[in-house]
This record gives sequence, structure tokens and C-alpha cells, in this order.
Amino acid sequence: MIKFAGVSIAAVWFGGSLFFTFFVAPAFFTEPVTRLLLPPYNGEVAQMVLVRFYWFHYICAIFALAHLGFDWVYTGKVMQRRNLAAVLGVFTLALLAGEWMHPKLEQLYRIKYSESYSPEMFKQAKINVTPELKKQATHSFSLWHGISQTANVLILLVLWFYLWQMMHPKEGPRYLGGGKFNIDNHY
Repeated sequence: MIKFAGVSIAAVWFGGSLFFTFFVAPAFFTEPVTRLLLPPYNGEVAQMVLVRFYWFHYICAIFALAHLGFDWVYTGKVMQRRNLAAVLGVFTLALLAGEWMHPKLEQLYRIKYSESYSPEMFKQAKINVTPELKKQATHSFSLWHGISQTANVLILLVLWFYLWQMMHPKEGPRYLGGGKFNIDNHY
């Protein structure tokens, strides 16, 4: 049952990420959607959905960490460091992307398409949008978007590895003695 739970968490996490990356996110920039939501508003909606995608990562990471901890405590097996590193690595990348990179990309996107937004929005943020700033924001947005996409591919590869690890667990040694930390054998 514990193995099934671990495989299920990893499969949902990997499958959801794969589906979002290759099917959901690109859909916002297809011709039918851009007819309904003219640029830059299609990108705005995509950014709103991205926030939920980051929360999906956070929730899956918490479930995966809980599973790894439960498996370690319940079975007494040595925790596989590769699994822990994979989960913590994806969790860290998702936190960086969601809490640091996403707001940066959102601001650059709005500057890039500043003519479509209310000037009051930029005044409140104390941003003076000049043609030079707009050109710089367009370039920076492209660069950071590429970095974001690269991080997303890295996350997918690590999640694929984590799913593989969950499906093919290494049977580690069990602790000996009368307790988890072998307290009874110290005397």
C-alpha cells in the first residue's frame, strides 16, 4: 500500500506537469484563443493559470515528502537520498519559479505590452514606461521566459526520474533491534 501511494503521488505529479507543459500552457497562444482573448490578455490568463500550476507543485511536493517520511518511519528502511533530493529539488525550483521568477516575468510582460494597460497601474508601481524601458523589458522577458522553460524541462526530467524510482524501489537495510533508532542495543 505504501509503494502504491508513492507511485500514485509521483505519477500524478509527473503526469500533471507533462499535461500542463505540453497541452494546457501552449493552448493560450493558439489562434482560436487569441481570437477570443487578444494579446496581451491571453498571456495574462496564462499567468493566472501558472499560479495554480505552482500550487500544484507545492501540494504534490508536500505529499511526496510526507510519503517519504511515512515510509521511512513505518517500514524502518533507510530513506533513499536520491528520492529525497529529487523531491526537494523540484520543490525548490517550483518555489523559485512561483515566488521569484513568475512575479518578475509578470511585471516584464506588462511593461512589454504597456500600451494595453492603464497608465495608472504603472504610476502606482512607480514605473515610468519609456520606449527604452519597453525595449529592455521585451528583451528581458524573452531571456527570463527561456530560463523558465528550461527550468520546467529540468523539473519534468527530475519528476520522470522520481516516478521511475518510486516504481523500482531499492530495498534498503532495515534497522535492527527494538526501535527505530536501535536504542535497545546501546547497552
